[in-house]
Amino acid sequence: MVKNFELPEELIEILQILESLNAKAYLIGARALLMHGALARTTRDIDIMINVEDLKILRSELTEKLREKGFLVQWRSWGLLVKSKSGLEIDINTPMLILDEEFQKRAIRIWRNFYLPSVEDLIVTKLMSLERKDYADIKEVFRLAKNIDFEYLCKRISQANLKREFNRIASRIGVRKC
Repeated sequence: MVKNFELPEELIEILQILESLNAKAYLIGARALLMHGALARTTRDIDIMINVEDLKILRSELTEKLREKGFLVQWRSWGLLVKSKSGLEIDINTPMLILDEEFQKRAIRIWRNFYLPSVEDLIVTKLMSLERKDYADIKEVFRLAKNIDFEYLCKRISQANLKREFNRIASRIGVRKC
């Protein structure tokens, strides 16, 4: 079950800039899990992950184009924190190791260059971050998600070398281990 996500105008502006740079964007984080019906909490920011051929584009063209449109851009270790005039915060994450062909094939198009990853790939992104809220989110996903492809999930967890972390969490929350 995928719920609708109303795209804020500021996000559309960012997506158009990314599109002009031939980049795709993937909704990740709590809002993505909300769209899958696999999370009940809300969040005030929007997390996206982008695919770009050359990360130098982030340092030059993307930052420049965002600032030209009036966005405040701050660099972080994981990518860009972008703030709009209205106060909307959008985290633009650099590509993670899992952003491969299989990840892209399983994603659902939300808008022109904007996609929703599979719930399994979103679990892996949460495992990669694994802050306190990510642990709680993973627990909630297993409570609410209807159809988790466990074979695919375990394959992705192994590829990301996160099997130990996942199995530790799986033991705590009472789900099958990989």
